[in-house]
Amino acid sequence: MSKFRTIAVFSYPAEAMVLKGKMESENITVFLKDEFTVATDPFATNALGGVKMQVYREDYVKAMAILEASNPELVKNRVDYVACPNCGKRQARELIDISTARTFKETMTAIYYSLSPLKQKFSFQCKNCGHYFN
Repeated sequence: MSKFRTIAVFSYPAEAMVLKGKMESENITVFLKDEFTVATDPFATNALGGVKMQVYREDYVKAMAILEASNPELVKNRVDYVACPNCGKRQARELIDISTARTFKETMTAIYYSLSPLKQKFSFQCKNCGHYFN
């Protein structure tokens, strides 16, 4: 199991440097995964999934508080669940998100839909009521 947790993802290393400085001023050790690869070839950012800002697991809560105070937009996008328009509960997941798939079937479905986006009818499914929506 990894001893690091990703707290934010950036398209370019320069965007991450500002928050890295803020985190390090609060005595939080920050690692930027894929920083040099994206700096060398900026077009590789989509293939790699961007520059990932990672902290030690024990610093995760403190780092997320700093991240939320400095840039609430980054934390808002980390929510895996969205509100369902049918039942109103915040239990809808994105169908093509491989990182939140819990079973083998969900993983294979996410891979299939990510490879063939034109065949996908719906983007989200509610766990509470089973409603599919975009």
